Amino acid sequence: MPSKDEQDMLKRLRELEEENARLRSATKPAKPTVTETEYKGHPTLTFEGAFRPFSLGLKKLLVIREVWPDVEAFLERHSESNTKPTDDH
Repeated sequence: MPSKDEQDMLKRLRELEEENARLRSATKPAKPTVTETEYKGHPTLTFEGAFRPFSLGLKKLLVIREVWPDVEAFLERHSESNTKPTDDH
């Protein structure tokens, strides 16, 4: 009988294989979804879509909210629709 660690590793391997298959089969970017979840008793937001899921906790979200104008300015400067191709690249 496999040990608990081996069972956990096999479970995680299956999860990663399923995620990999889902990401590879995505023909067009799906609209991201945001779900309120909990991690070790702390509230988090989990972001899922045609990318590897990630979570942000309350402290990081509060920091992002505090500097949101800077985030918007960064996105404006670096968004694909605003980039102009150059002869160098």
